[in-house]
Amino acid sequence: MVWIGGPRRPLRAGGAKPLVLHDPPPGYHPPRRRIPLKERQRVLRRDWVLEHILAVILVLSAGTVLVIIFIMITTRL
Repeated sequence: MVWIGGPRRPLRAGGAKPLVLHDPPPGYHPPRRRIPLKERQRVLRRDWVLEHILAVILVLSAGTVLVIIFIMITTRL
């Protein structure tokens, strides 16, 4: 069962009952308690590498666009 009612607190008189589903939605995974230190380090290292690769690609792409614009301007004069 999946609890969707928010924080647990006593029901007030006349208040709505919390909604409880019997089947979780497709793809739902309950939250994990703790991620081991080595796993966190591996994920952080992978993210750091991807971040730097994307930064290099972005800088090269921006430079390429600027060069193309410069060439277009100089050939039109």
